Amino acid sequence: MMQAVCGVAVDGDPVLAAAHELAMLHERREQQIPGDTSDIDWARARLVCEIDRWVVIRSPTPATSAPMHTESIGAVVDRMAHFAALTYRALACGAEAELHAAQIRLHELACGYDDLIAEVASGARRLPDRLDDDSPEDGGPQQPPIRSPSR
Repeated sequence: MMQAVCGVAVDGDPVLAAAHELAMLHERREQQIPGDTSDIDWARARLVCEIDRWVVIRSPTPATSAPMHTESIGAVVDRMAHFAALTYRALACGAEAELHAAQIRLHELACGYDDLIAEVASGARRLPDRLDDDSPEDGGPQQPPIRSPSR
């Protein structure tokens, strides 16, 4: 995931492809003169929804007693892409304090993402706005479950 949000294109995995596209959108947004960013933000929202749908379809149904995470995986990936763009901007501008802050936040998000993926994959964590009608148990597409990525 870190490679995707840091600009490395990945073929074959829809979540990594969406993460890469989110990173490109955040870079465009950071470079844009302040003004109307609604086109970029709409594209980001679409990609976040695509990631969330993919995760829901391929995740096991969590126990009803599993704790709820505060945001979706797509939202976490979007924030990772944002901090990657901030890291690149700070690096390009020579803003060392901002660079360090963005790098730390990106690292923290990456660790949290890994933990969240492992919890969702094991059914130990619920996600907000679960689209239960898309789950394999309800006749949705049968896909392999998500797996915990290596750090």
